[in-house]
Parts: sequence; structure tokens; C-alpha cells
Amino acid sequence: MKYLLYDGTNVDLNNIYEVSDIKDYGNDERTIDESKISFTIRFINGKSKKVSINYHYSDWFEAYKELKSIRVDLIENWQKCKSHSST
Repeated sequence: MKYLLYDGTNVDLNNIYEVSDIKDYGNDERTIDESKISFTIRFINGKSKKVSINYHYSDWFEAYKELKSIRVDLIENWQKCKSHSST
């Protein structure tokens, strides 16, 4: 089953092995005034996909809430997919 991430990337829920916790990576070296918060989707084939949001330090909580919402929705859909394939 395909799942569309906020950035337009499709992931196959059947191939997910693990979804990491959210981690704050601090300053993003590719920007001047922003930091990065993200989680990682690990797949059965050994590949992974990092899901990230850049934020300004004063917007950390909003970025965290948005990323947490994305992660929770992904996990809920992954769990549904796993339960359908086991029946």
C-alpha cells in the first residue's frame, strides 16, 4: 500500500521496517538561520528515508507538532496496512 508524504514522496507501507523517534538535529548547515527536526523511516531492504522540517528557533514547537502529526499518521496507516496483510 502506498502512502504519500507531505513532500510528495510515495512510500510503500508494506516495506517499512521501523519508524524512528523525532530528533532535533540543531542548526542546518545548508541554511543560515534554521535548524532541522526529523525522523527516519527504515525499510526492509536496508534503505531509509529521512522526513525533515526546517524551523527558526522561535518556531520549534510548531515544527515539532507538524512533524509529530506526520509521524503519527504514517504509523497509524502502517499499522493498518500490517493488520490487513496479516489477515
